[in-house]
Amino acid sequence: MVTALIFKLTLGLILLFIGGNYLVEGGVTIAKRFKLSPLVIGMTIVGFGTSAPELIVSIKAAMMGSSGIALGNVIGSNIINIGFILGLTAIICPISIKKKSIALDGAIMLFTIVLVAIFSIFGNGLSRIEGIILFIGIIFFTVLSIYFGRNHEQHQDAEVKTKKIMPFWLAIVVILLSCVSLSIGADLLVDGAVNIAKSLKINEKIIGLTIVAIGTSLPEFSTSLVAVLKKQMDISIGNIIGSNIFNILCVLGLTSTISPITFNFQDYIYDFVIMFAFSLLLMLLIMPWKNNIKEFKKSGSILAFKKYTNGVLGRVSGIVLVLFYIAYVITLF
Repeated sequence: MVTALIFKLTLGLILLFIGGNYLVEGGVTIAKRFKLSPLVIGMTIVGFGTSAPELIVSIKAAMMGSSGIALGNVIGSNIINIGFILGLTAIICPISIKKKSIALDGAIMLFTIVLVAIFSIFGNGLSRIEGIILFIGIIFFTVLSIYFGRNHEQHQDAEVKTKKIMPFWLAIVVILLSCVSLSIGADLLVDGAVNIAKSLKINEKIIGLTIVAIGTSLPEFSTSLVAVLKKQMDISIGNIIGSNIFNILCVLGLTSTISPITFNFQDYIYDFVIMFAFSLLLMLLIMPWKNNIKEFKKSGSILAFKKYTNGVLGRVSGIVLVLFYIAYVITLF
């Protein structure tokens, strides 16, 4: 039993790393083909692909009547994505943000959290109609991301520093196979983790917020880490923001459309607040406040804050995010 579990966990990790590695390669190729910035690719193809495990798990959980796992998986994944995955990635290698519209992307991420909270407060969870509204939102977001990515990003931002770029058709195949690898890998990890948690009689909500969320978020970790190691910083940050938006709009939207998610919002207020707080903290950390303040002191004009300069998520910020995440997990238990 123990040997089988260890084998399952190991195989899952291997599939996740392989999938993350080739998903980045394929995503960068698509970026060059359509003249999109790496960040846009990170927020769409890569971000959505790495969120496939969350989608599969939440739909299965909702159909089985396990709303705690379905909702907890999404909330927990979004918190982990920022607090642990992005934080740990920044500790390993500071992340430089070049995207001019990063503030808008972050605002959309925050808005989606507020929207779901409003739906939940005035209803007994998420209905099919609310799910459809959320799902329409992800379609709208994807179209806008691609449109602005093609028309407002400088071509040099999409240039890739690799010696050889794979053919376009091969990139499509690689992306599809990578998503399959990520999904299978995450499923193997989650299956083993959930069985252990149930044997220890841990609350379903806690399972969703921690063990299941960690398992389904491993693709984001492997993809973000590989992207940073390959110096594709915008794919790393875009992957996390895009994944979080996808989790809210598509995972919860499609899941509640197929099977309404019933829950008491009072039981999740704390977790919603933490998810919003982490998202807001990320935006505060990556915005180039220091550079803007310097410009303001030089010019004396408030317009200095409208001039975009690159932001950086450094090692200190990464440590802060990881410590806050650890504190959150401790409070759950």
